[in-house]
Amino acid sequence: MGRRSRYSNNRETSSQRTGGSSRPVANDGQDSGAAPAVERAESVIMLPLGGKNPLTATNAYVITGSKHVLVDPGPEGGAGELLQQLSRHRISLGDIGLIVITHGHPDHFGCAAQLKEWTQAPVAVHELDAEYIHWGSVPAVNPVTKLGGLARSFFKTKCPSVEPDILLREGDKLGRYAGRGRVILTPGHTAGSISIILPDGNCIVGDLLMRGLRARTPSSPWFAEDMREVKESLQKVVSAGARTLLVGHGGPFKVEELPRRCPWIQLTSESVAPESEEGEERPHRSRPRRRRPPRREGQSDTRQNGSSGESGAVQ
Repeated sequence: MGRRSRYSNNRETSSQRTGGSSRPVANDGQDSGAAPAVERAESVIMLPLGGKNPLTATNAYVITGSKHVLVDPGPEGGAGELLQQLSRHRISLGDIGLIVITHGHPDHFGCAAQLKEWTQAPVAVHELDAEYIHWGSVPAVNPVTKLGGLARSFFKTKCPSVEPDILLREGDKLGRYAGRGRVILTPGHTAGSISIILPDGNCIVGDLLMRGLRARTPSSPWFAEDMREVKESLQKVVSAGARTLLVGHGGPFKVEELPRRCPWIQLTSESVAPESEEGEERPHRSRPRRRRPPRREGQSDTRQNGSSGESGAVQ
């Protein structure tokens, strides 16, 4: 990747954070930090933010567990909308045990400082993008699609900074901190972009893949530092066993749909879901045969005689 992190590792630990800041109150009127975690079957909850405008809409995610992981809380000024989305899913601020930033772009971490203050949860980011989070700066933006050229004007050169507490690396397991998932370094969009793959095949990929004009149409990322690395990283995620890609803009996208837009992708047997519960193809269903009515006693079979008139004669 050719770039080393210039971020200084002299950062505040969780034991040094003060607890004097006030938290917003949940919609039920009770202290949001005291609400118990809700049992959930799904491993990831998608929280759409920013409305339907493709240039401003983003997705935050919650990886459920005994302590939830909040991934990419969203842009500056979006904390109130994120709080409403969490309340809809009965998730209180006290249920969040970790905040993860997939990469150092402001539409993904602009409100992270406010969420960190509200939840008192540590913030984690890969070491190669940590300097952007620390300074609230924006890495070089290189549009590679038409939508990228349009969205470039929405990028701010400065946003609220937040102090990273945890520097992530390839292979780190989030179970050490909260929730579930394993970190995969997937550079290309930025040098420190990461993906989080879960045991059930869901994979949060940030902006490694993005939407086209339609939310459910996959596209190359609008911006990229190195498109060769983007392709390699996307193949890396697929080879790791990802089945569903959860992206920062649009989606979700099934892995088996990718080769139509990304012909270089090579699918693996782990990436394609079986067609049936037994893992085998469904047998071909032939048309059902018509059942002949039962022959009455004393009536001969018309198929065994030369003519219907002769077969109908009574002996």
